[in-house]
Amino acid sequence: MGIIKQLVTMSGPMLAYLSVVPVLRAFPFVQRSAPRLLDGPVQTNSDFPKVQPPAEAYLPPRSHILSGNPVQTATYVYTSPDGLFAAGIWTCQPGKFRIDFGRAEFIQLLEGVVVVTDAEGSARTYRAGDAFVTPKGFSGTWEVIEPVKKHFTWYGSGE
Repeated sequence: MGIIKQLVTMSGPMLAYLSVVPVLRAFPFVQRSAPRLLDGPVQTNSDFPKVQPPAEAYLPPRSHILSGNPVQTATYVYTSPDGLFAAGIWTCQPGKFRIDFGRAEFIQLLEGVVVVTDAEGSARTYRAGDAFVTPKGFSGTWEVIEPVKKHFTWYGSGE
């Protein structure tokens, strides 16, 4: 009788577990085939260089610069054939400027400190080692406190 009572008591949690976890995961000893690989031509990886290649310096539009001299460089490591995805290295010298993101962008700071302030005035400080995503449509300011170097990836048409 004790075994039956235990089976009935455990059946609720076990049924709940099996409904949440795919059945094959509930039984790890069952052989499964490997996931299908993508079809199409094999492409090679695009490695980020250890040292950023020389890049031409530029400034944001003069009307966007609020203070300092935020000289910037950008090195594209990869751009997709359709132009909708890119990855690279970006640098910026101290200064403050207005910015509007036309694409969603993932950012990982490798060096420096930046204060990002949105249009409503909410500010966040990011330092080397921090990573964040800026959504398409973000409008605000970047204040580079210490020279910044970042890895970036962006997605979108930029419209």
